[in-house]
Amino acid sequence: MAGDLTASDALGSVPFFSGLDKKLLKTIVANGKEIQYKAGDTIVRQGEVGVGFFLILQGQVEVRSNGKVLATLSTGGFFGEMSLIDDQPRSANVVAVQPTKCFALTTWSFSSILSSHPEIAMPILKEVVKRLRTAQSAPTS
Repeated sequence: MAGDLTASDALGSVPFFSGLDKKLLKTIVANGKEIQYKAGDTIVRQGEVGVGFFLILQGQVEVRSNGKVLATLSTGGFFGEMSLIDDQPRSANVVAVQPTKCFALTTWSFSSILSSHPEIAMPILKEVVKRLRTAQSAPTS
């Protein structure tokens, strides 16, 4: 299908993984799986503990909270990256608004990869620090 991405091609564009070499990206891809969703399927539910990361390979989703659409994500977009690190509940629902294919990586698979390849941690830590610095410097209302 036109516009489809492969997980190996797309994963390197995700900020958490962008500092990794191709070999490590392939290791991550080998530990995840592709999942198909129909339009209307809820991929993650607000309030539930997140069990993984999703990268949209084809399709479109909406991020919704309290009846409002917070964001629309399509091919190349991603969500759930923070759940790879912490066990906090999801802050929003994510619903497929058209047939959607995602690459999914569970928290436990990611933990296993980190144990075998601790060098993966540094680029991820750098991205977390970058996000914290951005959040701390953002004006408050």
